[in-house]
Amino acid sequence: MSSQTEAPHKGGSGRIVSIDIIRGLTILVMIFVNDLAGVANVPAWMKHATTFHDGMTFVDWVFPAFLFIVGMSIPFSVGRRIEKGDSLTAVWKHILVRVVGLLILGFYMVNADAISNHGIINPALWIILMYLFVIIIWNRNSQPNYLLSKKWIKYAAGLGLVALFFVFRGEGETGFIQMQPGWWGILGLIGWAYLVACLFYIPFRKNQLALLGGAALLFLFDMAVNAGMLKGYPFLQYVWPGFYIGYTLGSHPAIVVLGVVLGIEIRKHLDRSDHASIMKWSFGFGAFLFIAGVLLHQLNHIDTIFIISKNLATPPWCLVSSAFTVWIWMAIYWIVDMKGYSSWSRIIEPAGTNPLFAYILAPLAVELFALSAVLFNGFDVYSWLGNVFWIGFLRAFLIAFLMTWLPGYLGKKGLQLKL
Repeated sequence: MSSQTEAPHKGGSGRIVSIDIIRGLTILVMIFVNDLAGVANVPAWMKHATTFHDGMTFVDWVFPAFLFIVGMSIPFSVGRRIEKGDSLTAVWKHILVRVVGLLILGFYMVNADAISNHGIINPALWIILMYLFVIIIWNRNSQPNYLLSKKWIKYAAGLGLVALFFVFRGEGETGFIQMQPGWWGILGLIGWAYLVACLFYIPFRKNQLALLGGAALLFLFDMAVNAGMLKGYPFLQYVWPGFYIGYTLGSHPAIVVLGVVLGIEIRKHLDRSDHASIMKWSFGFGAFLFIAGVLLHQLNHIDTIFIISKNLATPPWCLVSSAFTVWIWMAIYWIVDMKGYSSWSRIIEPAGTNPLFAYILAPLAVELFALSAVLFNGFDVYSWLGNVFWIGFLRAFLIAFLMTWLPGYLGKKGLQLKL
């Protein structure tokens, strides 16, 4: 998840607000469903579909939607750097810094989910310190009188993050170092997908057909891994424990590449404000993706790679989810960028311009509640609110909107995150 995403510009000056809004909407829904997962008696349609269930809920749309939006922004962020004359070395340095940052954050967040209650420090305190150090390290306020912009503060936070690595104690783990590599978490998966998509975008940025072929190749790669073609090369299939190369380097990046294709088309018509062409092409592209997903799904009786499954990241799921994302963005584009009705979105747009901040503020708030339980004989009011569904639903609803509004408020105070 790019921390502060460079949104597209209209005519070189104004933002295409719909990109920020759909990104903010995705973060809003992501926070909501993550929080709702801890509530009692949640109906099935408000949870992820099980791994081998052929189908999806609206919850299963959130992650691919964000990946697709990452792709839509690449022609504006990476593409603009190249057009300004930045060397490819500088561009790749920018990309790799982002990717490494996302992988580090994903690694820490995944381990935080497995932290032991019998460690050196309180688990909630460990997690709170981890997020605070992250905020300090990646804060990008450049004002010289701003405390968090001081280099010594950032160095201290970096040392703090390293110290947390050594004091971490995992459930059931032994040894001096207990932080373990596992799956990369949402942020890590976004980082890998962004990296692979850039590998396709930079050489083929002027050829949308080649990029579509690249997306198809990535899907085929995932299918090949699923079919066992790399079983004789375990060092390739699992180069990192829990790192499944099929969807990590295949279908997830394919979604980003599909978003890149749409982003390129938007840029073609942007300076002329040719809304009609953007809408027509986008609708057709969405229809193409949806039909392709449905046709692939007809092979579901052959192998599970052809069912619609978020957990397996199957190509039909990727394609159908991408189509939904295109159409939802089109509706927002029509309302906001074409008709100018944008005031309704002010509460969620800040999360669209600073999605990483919103994403980590939510678990930080939850852990603050958990830590405060120490003062009340272990009573955690936040968890208690999740014991009844409708109360927990309201809790998730409020925390989602609060965490999407808060980055905007803190941004005005000078606190922003950027990888």
